[in-house]
This record gives sequence, structure tokens and C-alpha cells, in this order.
Amino acid sequence: MLHTSDGPQSTHLTASTITPPLIEAALARVLGSRSLRGSARGRRFLQFIVQEALAGRANRIKAYTIAMDVFDRDASFDPLLDPVVRIQAGRLRRALEHYYLTEGAADPLRIAIPKGGYAPQFSLVPVTAGTDLADEAAGPAPVPTGERRHPPHATLVIGHRIGRPLRCLAVAAIVMLLAVAALYAGWRGIAPAPSKTVAERATAPAATQRAVRGPALLVLPFANGSGDPALDLVADGITEDVVAALVRFEDFLVFGADTSFRYPSAPALREAVPATRVDYMLKGSVAQTGDYIQVTATLIAAKDHRYLWSDSFRRAVTPARLLDLRHDIAVQVARTLAQSDGVIEREETRLNSQHAPQDLSSYACLLRARQYWRQLSASIHAEVRDCLERTTRSDPGYPEAWAALAMVTIDEARLGFNPSPARPDPIDDGLQMAERAVALAPDSALSHQALGLAWWLRREPQRSIEAYERALALNPNDSATLADLGRCYSLTGEWERGIPLIREAFARNPAQPSWYRIVIATYHYVHGRYADALDEMRRANLGREVLLGHVALAMIHGQTGNRAEAAKAVSEILRLDPNFPVKAVTEFERRNIHPDTIARIVDGLRKAGLAIPPPQTADGEGL
Repeated sequence: MLHTSDGPQSTHLTASTITPPLIEAALARVLGSRSLRGSARGRRFLQFIVQEALAGRANRIKAYTIAMDVFDRDASFDPLLDPVVRIQAGRLRRALEHYYLTEGAADPLRIAIPKGGYAPQFSLVPVTAGTDLADEAAGPAPVPTGERRHPPHATLVIGHRIGRPLRCLAVAAIVMLLAVAALYAGWRGIAPAPSKTVAERATAPAATQRAVRGPALLVLPFANGSGDPALDLVADGITEDVVAALVRFEDFLVFGADTSFRYPSAPALREAVPATRVDYMLKGSVAQTGDYIQVTATLIAAKDHRYLWSDSFRRAVTPARLLDLRHDIAVQVARTLAQSDGVIEREETRLNSQHAPQDLSSYACLLRARQYWRQLSASIHAEVRDCLERTTRSDPGYPEAWAALAMVTIDEARLGFNPSPARPDPIDDGLQMAERAVALAPDSALSHQALGLAWWLRREPQRSIEAYERALALNPNDSATLADLGRCYSLTGEWERGIPLIREAFARNPAQPSWYRIVIATYHYVHGRYADALDEMRRANLGREVLLGHVALAMIHGQTGNRAEAAKAVSEILRLDPNFPVKAVTEFERRNIHPDTIARIVDGLRKAGLAIPPPQTADGEGL
């Protein structure tokens, strides 16, 4: 049985309109998209479940059959011990969401994988005027790479395509003009958003076109280091995959792959377009020895040709795994260079370290905010808030600055840092700032991350999770969003869903803010593994200003009977907030912590010596 759905954007058409040819056309679009281009496993997964549904075998779409038919597991496969299907399903859901947010925004039929299962769901959305569903069923029309179509009209019109050659010619002309304009715009002035190609910008709403304040990176074509012509395509593919992985990060401009191949060096690019500025160059090579491929990548500062980073990746390869290998290496390179506390951020921070806080540029303020998130303290909070407030006044069109200011403002209530008498409701103010960031840049992962934090503190965990899921779909390579999403799932009681996300975030980026370890420690604590919980808190190495770190230590020592350490932790809690015992339960509730977890935390704190009053009955008496 096919699963169909009529969502809020659905047409008035009945489910009978969703025919197998229409589904096959929708599948072909997704399989050929940039969102799935680098994931052979994702394409095999999606193709298998859709074909099973079309064949009337939706009831067969289970983890066991997927593992055997898609991932080549044998009959001993145990989904509890091997999470490959669950992990790949999560990645595929995010890839589908990203596709329908970007290049598939106008697709007349959408494919989804509802959580809790693996059977696909199909839903109709309005199609563009002049588009016939029969045309869609016949196969997708050619679309320039990355082209974003105009939002579909609400009314379905059956008819022929009129004037298509003229429209294509007009779009081609616009693309050519924008290509030249984009190169001349160059760096920090009116450079296009880094996560879009020129063709996307030709059709994107004006609100999504924004300046890039950070540095500019040119990925040089990876060289074939073996002399074997068969590796030429592999080297080109690695180049394209690295660019595709890097553009998900929005803090700097990444020149597109077409620019890389046309101008295979920074001097060549500057000679062709003198106004273009390049701050960093990434070059690399591909070689093969026997059954192994080795990819070497090097980041160079364009100004003085200093080598900032270099690494090699050696993998066993077969023809069936080549696409996965390319994708995995590209993602690893992108994360190392572009994520929070990555190579580029550390270099930019070093370059800006000589400036006084009041002299920092807009981008440098954002860098300082990322430093604050890694080492939470009231003093840095005040400095960053002031810097971001100046930035949003002088540069009101900078969405990432609004998103960062939203999160920093919310910390006035979340962490008690530097509350302002002029701001009685910092959470509501933070929500408004986050919504402004999303309005300025709907495709900014950081904007949706800020929205997720605001909804979380507004005690609307489901809306928070949806915002974080959206952020992760926009940038699956961002470990910070992965950790935030894991925090949400964990604290609401879905430990088995949330903890793997936080652990994966630390595996991707060991420099992840240490306070996420409080969540892992709490996971061990509620399951009675106090030694493991204490080990996580030791690894967290939090400063004295983080109250929840002392709360975690107090509850653990309270359960283990270590009175001296418990008393020390309680003393720190009362130093930071003398009224915490009275409002402890309220503080846990406003963080959406599951009631069973709250009960376990309170039990440990009482055993540690923190005088938390009992809950009140309706008549005000203690229970």
C-alpha cells in the first residue's frame, strides 16, 4: 500500500492522482539532485524503499530487510547492535528535507520518510502554472545544476508548456550576467550567499541574497598524482564534493566548482577578475596504490602562502564504494576546515586577536561569539553581547549576527549572565531576533539554530526540535546543531535517540562545548551508572560560573555518598544562586527535562545536602 498525505500545502487533488509514473518521476529528481549526489548509500536506500512501496510490499520495509538488501548485511544482522539503518535513515530524512527546501522546492510530489518507520510517504503540493502532471510523470525536465525554481502557484493548471525555449534563453542570459557580477562582487561586499550557485541566485527571493562578511576560499582542482588517466574523473569528483561540503557552512564565501575548474589558481582568477579577493586556497591530489586511494589536502593562506593545514586520507576502494569514499573524505575535510573551532576559524581568530572589542568587524564579532559558546563565562558574555549589538545596529542585514545575538540574549535568562533591567523578557526578545535572522536568511542553519534555542526556552520543545532538524537539514556537516538536537531529544526522555547524536558531534569535533557532556553525564546518572557520570563531568572541565555543572556534580556525589565533594558542589551552587533550592524544580521544568529525570536529579541533590522543599499540594501543604 502506498502511503499518501495531504499536508497544509497540498492541492485539492485526491490520493488517486498519485500514480506510479508520478512517483517514479519524483524519485528520479531526488536521485539526481545535489542533495543526494554524494551519497550512494542514501540513493540505494531511497530507491529500495520507494520501489518496494510501488510493488505493494510496504509491510516488508523493515530495518532487517533494508540492512540485507541495501547495506549487504547477512542474516545475523541485529538492529540493536548495528545501527546502520537508523543512522542512514536519519541522514536520508535530512537530505530529503534539504532537497525540498532548495532545488526541489517546486516539485509537485514529495517523498518523505516519517519518523518511527522506514516506509515512504508521498504527498502532493501545488505545481507551477502551465505544468502538466503528465509531463512530470514522463520524466524530469533538464534543470541547470542547483537551479531553484519559483514557488509553485496554488492552482493546478493542465496544459502545454508555452514559450519554454524563450524562458530558458532568458534564464541563461541572466545566469551569465550574474556569473560575471558574482565574481566582481567578490568578497565581503555584495558577494552572493555561499550555499547557492549562480543559477540558484537567479531565481532566489531577494531576502535570501545577502553579503558574505567572512573570508573567501578557492578550492583548486585536485590533481591526479598517479599519472593514471582513470583517476582524472576521481580527482574532479573529489574537487566537486569538497566544494559541495564546504558551501554548507555560511561563515565565509566558497567559490563554486565551475570557478575552480575555469581558474585553477588564485592568480588566474585575479587576472580574469581583478576585483576578486581570495583569502585561502585549498589544493590537493589523488593517487592510487593497489586497492587503496590516497587523497592529500592542504590549506594555504593566499596572502603569504603559509601552509596552515595538511592531511592525507587513505582508504581501500572498490568501484561500488567510490562515491561513498569521495563523499566521506570531502565531508571530513570540510568539517576540519569550516566547523566551529576549525582551521579557518582559528586562523581568523588569531588575525583578529590584536583588535580591541570595540574595533572588531562584524565577522570578528561572530567569531568571538563562537569562542564564548565554547567557554561560557559572564565576562565574555557581556563583551560579546555589546559587540553583537553594535554589529546589528551598523550592519542590520547580517542574519548570522542577529542569530548569535539572539542566543547571547537568551543566555541572560538561561544562564543568568548579565541580566539587563531594560530587557525584562530576554527569551521573548531572543525569539524576535531569531525570527528576524530567519526572515533575512531562510537558508541559514545558524538562524534556525537560534530559533531552536528560543523555542526551547519558551517551553515548546517540539517546535524547538523542528527548528534544529531544519538547521541540520541545511547543514548536515555542522556538529554544533547535531549536539543541540541530541540535547533536546535526551532531556525530553528520548535518550536512545539523543545521546548518539551528541556522541557523534564530539566524534566530529572534539572541541565541542564541554557543557554538552552534562547531558551525557545525566544519561548515565538516571541509569545508575554514577562512575560513568562522574567521568563525563571530569572530561567536561567546566568553569566555576556554570551552575548546572555544579548541580550535576552534587547529584552524583549525593548518590555515591561522597559527602565532602557533595558539600563542595552544594556550596558552589549557593554561591552562584542562593535561591536555587527554592526554584530548582522550576528551573528543570523550564528546560523541558522529563519529569522522571527531574525526580532522579532532585533525589540526588537532597542526598547531597541541598534543601529542596517538597512539592506543594493544591492547598499549599507539602506532600
